[in-house]
Amino acid sequence: MKKKITILLSAIALCIGNNVTAQAVSEGNIIIDPYYGYPNWGATLASSASNLDEINVTGIGPAGLRAEYMVADNFGIGIDFIYNSFNLKGTADSLNTDGSVYKSYDVKTFAQRYRLHLRMNYHFVSTDAVDAYVGFGIGTNTRRFGVTTDYPNYEDASVTGAIIPVSARLALGMRYYFTDNIGLNVELGIGGPVISGGVSIKF
Repeated sequence: MKKKITILLSAIALCIGNNVTAQAVSEGNIIIDPYYGYPNWGATLASSASNLDEINVTGIGPAGLRAEYMVADNFGIGIDFIYNSFNLKGTADSLNTDGSVYKSYDVKTFAQRYRLHLRMNYHFVSTDAVDAYVGFGIGTNTRRFGVTTDYPNYEDASVTGAIIPVSARLALGMRYYFTDNIGLNVELGIGGPVISGGVSIKF
């Protein structure tokens, strides 16, 4: 009887040990996620709303870096830095009284947005390779706009600020580790990139 109990306890301990080591992430881990996302709403809206001619729009992001510290096996806290920008180039016509073009002037506009969130993630799936979580972040919201042109008597200008200085994000994400420390990440969310993906590095 004692032998059977000993074998049973040993089996339970082995199963518990296997479950612990099988987790993709656990308490004490630090995870770094550089990522790139889609779409860049600013670039899309600028292109469709502009009344300039010969428009060329370029943009960066949304791109960012998440860092998370696992305070428990299924809960982590960290930061999420999100950046996106766009540059729009075009021409504006100065017209004669008869409506013909007198001269065309170059116009350049740019916009940048920075967000830094305090982030909390609840990890609801953690196998040996897969880590799935829901996350919420809240933090700053900073925008910078500017216009430059060779139009006569126009002074180049830029402004920094935001109507709402606070931003938030709600997200559903997953990491897949193909080694003990290196993997890929994908995240869906609102309040930032609708979809993003990148590399995950775990320490």
